[in-house]
Amino acid sequence: MKWLHALPARVLAPLLLMLFAGLAAYTSFTLQLREFGHSVELYERERLIERLGIEQTRLEVQGGLGNQMRVRRLVTELGLRSGTTHAFLVDDQGMVVASISRADAGRPFPEVLRDQPEPVRSDLHVANLVSSTFIETLRSDSGNALIGVAPIDDGQRLLMRVDLDSAMSARLANGRAELLREAIGILLLAGLLWLTLHLLWFRRSRRLTDTAAAIGAGRLDVRCGLEGRDELARLGKAIDAMADDIQARQSDLENLSAVINRSPVIAFEWQNAPGWPVQFVSKSIVQWGYSRDDFMRGEVVFAELIHPEDKDRIVSEVAHYLTHGPDEYRQEYRLRTADGAWLWVDDRTWLTRDDKGEVKLIHGVLIDISRQKTAERELQALNAELERRVEARTAELESLNKELESFSYSVSHDLKAPLRGIDGYSQILLEDYRDRLDDDGRQFLENIRRGVGQMHQLIEDMLAYSRMERRTMEAGPVALGALVDALVSACNAEQDGVAVEMVVKVPALAVNVDSAGLALVVRNLLENAIKFSRTVAHPRIEIGAEVSADRVLLWVADNGIGFDMKYHDRIFDIFQRLHRAEDYPGTGVGLALVRKAVARMGGKVWATSEPGQGARFFVELPIAE
Repeated sequence: MKWLHALPARVLAPLLLMLFAGLAAYTSFTLQLREFGHSVELYERERLIERLGIEQTRLEVQGGLGNQMRVRRLVTELGLRSGTTHAFLVDDQGMVVASISRADAGRPFPEVLRDQPEPVRSDLHVANLVSSTFIETLRSDSGNALIGVAPIDDGQRLLMRVDLDSAMSARLANGRAELLREAIGILLLAGLLWLTLHLLWFRRSRRLTDTAAAIGAGRLDVRCGLEGRDELARLGKAIDAMADDIQARQSDLENLSAVINRSPVIAFEWQNAPGWPVQFVSKSIVQWGYSRDDFMRGEVVFAELIHPEDKDRIVSEVAHYLTHGPDEYRQEYRLRTADGAWLWVDDRTWLTRDDKGEVKLIHGVLIDISRQKTAERELQALNAELERRVEARTAELESLNKELESFSYSVSHDLKAPLRGIDGYSQILLEDYRDRLDDDGRQFLENIRRGVGQMHQLIEDMLAYSRMERRTMEAGPVALGALVDALVSACNAEQDGVAVEMVVKVPALAVNVDSAGLALVVRNLLENAIKFSRTVAHPRIEIGAEVSADRVLLWVADNGIGFDMKYHDRIFDIFQRLHRAEDYPGTGVGLALVRKAVARMGGKVWATSEPGQGARFFVELPIAE
C-alpha cells in the first residue's frame, strides 16, 4: 500500500472514487441478488402451496372413485410443471404409489431414494420424515430447492421437490438491465464528485502545499491566506499560526542566544567520539580567553582542559551515563582558562540518543562557580569549628547532667535523713509521752508528723520530676487497654472505704510511646480525678479513648469539684495549687509531671472544666505502626 502515498491527491482521489463506486455497485448488486433470492423463494413457495392444495383435492377425488390409473397420471403430469424435479405419492407402508418416473411405482420409497443423487436424496429424506395433517413446505439444505408435503386420504402423502435455480435465473435476466443502470449511475456520480473536488479542493490544497514548502525552506513570512470554514481553510489557518509561532520562537531564540552570549553561562555541544569534539559553543566562551573557532577547528581539545585531579572521575562518570543513564546529570570540576588559571565550573548536561539508544550528541551548560566553591572548603571550616564547639558543649552538658544527678541523690539523701529523725522522734513522743502531753501537745505532734509526710512526698515528687527530664524515653508499642485496666484495678485496691465508680471505654489499640511514662501519666490523672471527686455523693470516673488518623486521644473525666478555666495553664505548672492542702492534700507536682511526660512522648495534654461540674483531662499520643 506504500505506492498509494506516492500518488498526488488529484490522481489518488479519482482512483479511490472509482474503487468506492465499484464497491458500491458490487454491494448494491449483492444486496439485490439477496433480495431477488428472497422474493423468488417467497413466490415459488406460494405457488408450491397452491399446487399442493390443488393436487391434494384432485388425488383425494380420484382415489375416492378408485381410479388408480388416473391417480398415477396426475402424479406423472406434475413433472410437466415448471421447476418441478421430483414428485412421489407414498402410502402409509412406505411404498411408492406413483411418481414422475413410472419405474419408481410399486417400489419402497427408501429404495427409490438410494437411486437419487445428492442433494435430492437428503431433501426427499427430510420431507419423508415430516408427519403433519396440513400442507407444509421446507427449504432444502442446499438452499436451491423447495420441498412440499401434502397429506392424502388413507395415510398417503404427496412429496414434491421444486428447483429454485431456474426461477432465479429468470428473475436475474429481468433485473440485469436495472442493475446495470444503477452501476452506471454510481460511476457517473463518482466522476461528478471528482470533478467537483478538482475544482473546489485540489487547487486550494496545491496552494496549501506550496506554502508549507516555502515555510519549510525558511521563508517564514509566507502565509496561505485561505478563506472558508472547511478542513483546508482550517489547516491553512493552522499552518499560518504555526508560521507565526515559529517566527516568534526564532526571534526568542535569537534574543536568548544574545543573552547567553552576554551572560556567564557557556553552552557546549559535543559529539560522542574520542576527545569529545566540540560541535557548538556559544560566543560567551571569550570570557575564558578562548574563541569559538579554537574549539570548532579542534585547536583546543575540551577534555585536555580538565584538571588532572578531576579528569579520571569525569571521564568515568560520563562513560557510565552514556551507557546506563540517566540522560540528564550534573558535574562539578576544574577547567584551565586561556591564561593558565583554574576555575570551578558547574556542568549541567543532557544527552541525545538515536532510535537504537546510542548517544549521538552531548549538550552542556557551564557556569563559573569559583566564588561559590571558595565560600563553601570557608563554610566547611566554619562547620568543623561549630561541630567542635557542639561536641565540647555536649560533653559539658553531660558532665552537668551527671553533677545534677549526683546532686539530686545527695539532696534526696540529706533531706530525707533529718525528716526520718523528726518522724521517728515524734512517733516516740506520741507513743511514750502521750499521757504527759495535753491535747494541744498531741495535736502539735500530729501536725509535725503530717508536715514531715508532706515534705517526704514533695521530695519524692521533685525527684520524679527531675528524673523525667533526664531519663531516656524508650518508645515502643504499648497496649493501651491492658495498661488502663491494670492501673484502674490498682487504684480500686487502694481506696479506703470511698466507693468510686470506674467506667472504662478504651478500645484494643496500641500507642507508640514509653511504657513507664504512659503509666505515670494515666496513674497521676486517675489519682487526681479520685482526689477531687471523693467529696461528691456518687463519685464517677470515666476513662476513654478514640482513634483519629495517626493519633489516639485518651481522656479521664470525673464529676468532682472542677475548676475555673482561667486557671487552665496554671494547673500544669509545678507547685501550683488551686485548693488548700488541708482540704485536698498534694504537692502540686502531679499535673506538672504529667505535662512533662506527655511532651517528651511527642504528645500534648489539656483539660476542660467548670466549677462544680467536674473536669475532663485529654492526652493526645501517636499510634504505633
